[in-house]
Amino acid sequence: MSKSKLKRTRSKALYIDSEVSSDKLQDDITCKGCFKEFTPNRIPKILNCLHNLCSECINMSIELNSDKNKVLCPTCKNHSVGKDAETFRTHSYVHMLSDIAQCYRNQMSGSLKCIGCNNVAGLRCLTCNENYCQEHTDFHVRSRATSHHKVLSFKQILNAPLIVSTIKREEHCPNHKKKVLEFFCFTCKLPICTVCALANHKGCIYEELSIAVSALKEKFDNLKPAFNRKAYNLKKMTSTLDTGMKQVEGDFGHSMANVSDVTDKIMRQLRQKESGINLQIEDHMI
Repeated sequence: MSKSKLKRTRSKALYIDSEVSSDKLQDDITCKGCFKEFTPNRIPKILNCLHNLCSECINMSIELNSDKNKVLCPTCKNHSVGKDAETFRTHSYVHMLSDIAQCYRNQMSGSLKCIGCNNVAGLRCLTCNENYCQEHTDFHVRSRATSHHKVLSFKQILNAPLIVSTIKREEHCPNHKKKVLEFFCFTCKLPICTVCALANHKGCIYEELSIAVSALKEKFDNLKPAFNRKAYNLKKMTSTLDTGMKQVEGDFGHSMANVSDVTDKIMRQLRQKESGINLQIEDHMI
């Protein structure tokens, strides 16, 4: 494909809307491998070099690479190791941003429906990650259980995309998809939902997630002074070791110089003796 054709293809793929498009936004939601926007089938994945690449490009790169399990980053040309796209973490911020961009297009075409009715959805709750019409948005923010949720229009989000990364969202249980993770099991060291707690963690010690986070933060804060002392001592030991190594290298160099001097002296003495013996042999022969 020629550069001009590639450029036209890329520009078309990146365009969202004249009211919300920006080079930074378009760059964020576009794969640098295929120049297509991220979608549910082209999930943004984080490579070892911390650049993004879509899941399709990763799988294709692994399949075509003669050195299997390696992915070439088109941005920095470094390789990342992985057997397939699932090996790499999904970039949640970019994934949600690309989804919101597509939702905005669907809203403009009238095909995006509210989760609570058949009206066109124009707003997204960033906390529970659902799309609403204005009527159901009003109900959502008036409800006591969801009054603290952050609901914005797609256009507002796309004009200030960094807000996506600042919202605290409810995480759902991987075993019970509709249940929110509400507890932390200290015995198994993982977050759990109410169903998990009642069914699989009866003999475990668990606590509400917010309380558990506070307890773990307090524990971490208590460990920080000891960690800082160890880090300081380690740094001091490293500095002492470096000084010792330099001294050893200096002593070794000095010793080698002395050895060289002694060797030269012995060689001179041997040559003198050799010359004397040769003279004695010549005198004897005469």
